[in-house]
Amino acid sequence: MSSFSTPALVVRRADYSDYDRMVTLFSPEYGRIDAIARGCRRPKSPLLNAVEPFTSGEFQLYRNRERFTLEQCQISESYFDLRADYDRLLHGAYWLKLLDAVLLPDAPMPRLFLTTLRALAYLSYGELPPALVTMAFEMHLMAQNGMSPRMDACMLCGKPIDGDARFDAWRDGAVCLECRSPAPHISNGARRIIMKLPRTDFDKFTMVNDRPEWPEAARLFRGYINARLHMEKFAPPLFGEAEK
Repeated sequence: MSSFSTPALVVRRADYSDYDRMVTLFSPEYGRIDAIARGCRRPKSPLLNAVEPFTSGEFQLYRNRERFTLEQCQISESYFDLRADYDRLLHGAYWLKLLDAVLLPDAPMPRLFLTTLRALAYLSYGELPPALVTMAFEMHLMAQNGMSPRMDACMLCGKPIDGDARFDAWRDGAVCLECRSPAPHISNGARRIIMKLPRTDFDKFTMVNDRPEWPEAARLFRGYINARLHMEKFAPPLFGEAEK
């Protein structure tokens, strides 16, 4: 039995009994933490705002074997602007579903934690299309979980690819045009975005906004996400009217 403190992001919450909530936290040091926040639904509870999705801060928890109780929280960011924009909120909620699908207890992921906070800042306060920010987040999340598709060589014959190809989500990568495959065509530009973007610093995704192939890359990578994580029912529309 012990108390400890960790920076964390609220990924999910659910009502539990009359005044409590169960909350899922993403900690860079501990990975996924499922904790109970007792009394947080009372109007004057100091935890009332701390257990809302997207809230980040310093969380103090009490651990008794495999059970965690949230004791205190010093909120550092709530991403209010994100909550006030329906389209951005849809994208952000999808990100939390992605995190809920990949996070594991006692599996530190400090790099993904920082990437998530940076991505949320772009989504909340930036002016780039939400679909572009989501594409970048998807690609970095998959890469940092060891699930990036291979885009530099054919998944069937092994031949290096340096041009247009096909993107076979079920084979986890590109297939050259010389091999028979029912997978959709992918242009060289979109293929290179999928191959290179996850290997660069997250902030550099902003340069992709000037590339005409990024909507194609976003659409095809979404198919890859759905094949691997089955997120179809949670995913927001790829492009709003202003992004088409």
